[in-house]
Amino acid sequence: MNGQANQIKVASGINVLAGLWLIISPYVFGFAQGVANSVIVGIVVAVLALIRFINPAQAAWLSWINTVLGIWLIVSAIVMGIAAAPFWNMLILGVVIAVMAIWSTSSTAKLHPKM
Repeated sequence: MNGQANQIKVASGINVLAGLWLIISPYVFGFAQGVANSVIVGIVVAVLALIRFINPAQAAWLSWINTVLGIWLIVSAIVMGIAAAPFWNMLILGVVIAVMAIWSTSSTAKLHPKM
């Protein structure tokens, strides 16, 4: 069971970092497009992942929200028609966030098999 909690912490920790990078990346690279989207989604992802990191045995639904936000990043990068650098940044982070959130959620299911 402890291994599952560690997997949740690793996945959530990566999502905290991904969320923080999502917040600062427009300013690091000077993106003009998609800044509000990146900052808002980044804040939500980082906060939800931090809550999961602190308490891995509870609130698996937070990881489902992060899964949806990861998918949103992928879709919004395509729909917004933004330039190449911000596009790839949002696309890659969307994939990372969604995959880590799914991993976190599946680890919770293993931690609590009756869920």
